[in-house]
Amino acid sequence: MIKLKLIALSMLLLLTGCASQYSITESEIENYLNKEMHFEVKQGNQFIGINVVLNDMEVALGDKPNTMGLTATTKVSVSNPLLPISAKLKTTFEAQPWYDPDTKSVYLRQLDLVNVSAEPADVEKMLTSITPQLMTFLRGFLESKPVYTLDMNDTNQALMAKMTKELQVQKGKLVVKF
Repeated sequence: MIKLKLIALSMLLLLTGCASQYSITESEIENYLNKEMHFEVKQGNQFIGINVVLNDMEVALGDKPNTMGLTATTKVSVSNPLLPISAKLKTTFEAQPWYDPDTKSVYLRQLDLVNVSAEPADVEKMLTSITPQLMTFLRGFLESKPVYTLDMNDTNQALMAKMTKELQVQKGKLVVKF
């Protein structure tokens, strides 16, 4: 019995030592976001309306303490009979990542809009009237969807999912803390 306890304790220490080095990189989060997150809003009809599609995201970790930067490229099409508009918006947010043990996922909170730019640049002024509504849609979407979910089919990630208490943001990665 004592021998079994020693073996179990040794295994736990070994697994904890291995898993404590685990981190999630910027590119892993970007790949997850671009594969799993789909955002599209259509309002109106074929003559007067708006279509918004979020199609590309970039991640920057650790540029500021406990902060994840997220730049999203959004295609915006405004249809109207007088002046149809088609543009790409680049929106940059900063947020705090947090881990939800129930869903085994990383989410964002306190999203702050840092920058918005449009391509072509002259469209930026025309889109001023819809920008607040668009930012509200994006903020709500990004705060409600996970930016990364641990893979329960991966033994290391499944073990970490059970033991993770919080995340630490370091330059280029999220470090899982136990």
